[in-house]
Amino acid sequence: MSGHTKWSIVRAELRSKPGAEEAVAEARERSREELRLYELRHAEAVSQAELAGRLEITQGAISKFEHADNVRISTLRQYLEALGARLELVAVFDDEDRRVPIELGKQPAA
Repeated sequence: MSGHTKWSIVRAELRSKPGAEEAVAEARERSREELRLYELRHAEAVSQAELAGRLEITQGAISKFEHADNVRISTLRQYLEALGARLELVAVFDDEDRRVPIELGKQPAA
């Protein structure tokens, strides 16, 4: 014996637990909704160099931005616009099951 368990056995044991199928389906759905920036760029078939050219910055700056833990909203907006997308911000109140769109910047003149 090698001390290893076959993946098919582990998977069967996990699936046999109550609620396991639902938990897996929910996790799968969440993972589809959440993409890292570089994954989004890859999905759009845009290289770092090409995106850097669109934004008139260096390829290294794109790499640094894509791996940063904390980014400015304005920079994220520019990055997404260069990919042909727009940024939408939503405040989610879990206790009230409420979603409120957020607009940043100056208020329009009355």
